[in-house]
Amino acid sequence: MSTVIRRAQRSACGTWPTPFPPQLKIPTGLCKAALGTTASRSHPTSGTHDAQHFDVVVIGSGCAGLTAAVVAAKHGLRTIVLEKSNFFGGTTAFSGGGAWMPNNMYQKTINVADSLESAEKYLRNVLGDLYDHDMIVAFLQNPPPTMLQWMQTHTHVKFKPVALPDYHVEKEGASVGRTILTQEYDGRQLGRQRLRSIRYTLQGYHAFGSMKADPAELPVLSNPFQSMSNLVGCIREITRFGLDVLLYGKGSEMANDNALVGRLVKSCDDAGVELQASSPVTQLKRLDGTGAFNVVAQDSQGHVKEFVATKGVILASGGFGRSQDARAYLPHDWSVQPKGNVGDGQQLGREVGGAMPPPNPKNGVFAPVSLLRTMSGQIRRYPHFSVDRTKPGSIIINTDGKRFANEAEPYQEFVQTMHEQGIEKAFLVADSRFLRRYGMGMALPWPMSPRSLIAQGYLVKARTLYELANKIKVSHEALRDTVAACNGNAVKGLDPEFGRGQSSYDLFYGDPSADFPNPSLGTLHDHPSMP
Repeated sequence: MSTVIRRAQRSACGTWPTPFPPQLKIPTGLCKAALGTTASRSHPTSGTHDAQHFDVVVIGSGCAGLTAAVVAAKHGLRTIVLEKSNFFGGTTAFSGGGAWMPNNMYQKTINVADSLESAEKYLRNVLGDLYDHDMIVAFLQNPPPTMLQWMQTHTHVKFKPVALPDYHVEKEGASVGRTILTQEYDGRQLGRQRLRSIRYTLQGYHAFGSMKADPAELPVLSNPFQSMSNLVGCIREITRFGLDVLLYGKGSEMANDNALVGRLVKSCDDAGVELQASSPVTQLKRLDGTGAFNVVAQDSQGHVKEFVATKGVILASGGFGRSQDARAYLPHDWSVQPKGNVGDGQQLGREVGGAMPPPNPKNGVFAPVSLLRTMSGQIRRYPHFSVDRTKPGSIIINTDGKRFANEAEPYQEFVQTMHEQGIEKAFLVADSRFLRRYGMGMALPWPMSPRSLIAQGYLVKARTLYELANKIKVSHEALRDTVAACNGNAVKGLDPEFGRGQSSYDLFYGDPSADFPNPSLGTLHDHPSMP
């Protein structure tokens, strides 16, 4: 079984791996806006006397925008959030939902001692020449524990620890548990209309269109007949989902990414923040002599709406990865950002004199991505962060039929290797045992069937390695030798070529319950059988 993965970019704050022409400036650091290349836009306005007045106008409804909105509202400021798309959540809803917060209060619950000094040392060692002292000091001197405690106390956002090592565990200052996740959330508390306004997660991160589960529950859901408790748990989850669809039109259980969005939206609602979807901002300008800003937006019918922000405008409109102008320079790369992320925020910022920091080619988030071309012509994208490629029994090969990197390493480094070696296409290869247990990209584990994804060409099914090599057009000899070497390594628990399974990061994302010496290394059968 195989699926194609490509080098891709899911920019968190709007930079690309190769330089743009000089006239295009790329933001760096903690971006709140992104690239746009259209000229200054002119739209009719109704005049500020007809505008709605707010203290703060937030443009964008991802984690940054919603957090800023609820904090402003909790400090007594009348606040509105304007979201371009039909759904709230932005790129956050497509992410893993983790936040890197060194020296947080949850680390103690997993017996980890941390300090801001070691975090600063880690950042300095990882960033090298890109280390921005003022930016890092500003982050650490407003300590993450203080922010987390404020959110816990004043909002519905509740966090939980995860014993994930820092990505660069070999660097001095690295620690464990700095990444925190959001506790699961019952979306029924949002009400039917608001729940339906939350952005859906990507295909492959939910079942039946909107059934979301805590990753910790996946071993139970994918093994219903392993025990009576598993069976009862599966029946309970499926029954609840069915009732949710009848009552709310979608699943209401929220985990990680959409749990963070759901909790923030509920917090905004309770704090009196006005939330408006389908309201793309088309113009931003200063009002002379007042310090205020005029904000012009349009609703879904094209009607002009005007707002005055008396104290400030927060640009939190996401990256620019879906900009056609940007993609023209990297036609082989695919962005997993929402379609609306084309750089509106940066263009709006420019129009009112916003300053752009120097370009930073590494200021994006990269992950290998697989593509599904649907019958309707849509192209769906799946970022392979850690769910499948890190598990024992899978490998990734290039078009020569050979491995080229440690498949379990952090996604950023993995794609960097693809760029360095000029690899535009690769194949995730595993057998049917692996597919049943872990899934492959959009193909979920058993009991979900992969047949439709095979029919659409997303998965390539073969009964032998020879047949698979012919179907994906790689050397049979190279693929045979690669698999044989990997199987031998799995039995020994070592990967002498790329060191897979040697770091604590690799082991964290492996499977200690698998019957192999190393949780990150497993064997592939040459004669797979489909479920």
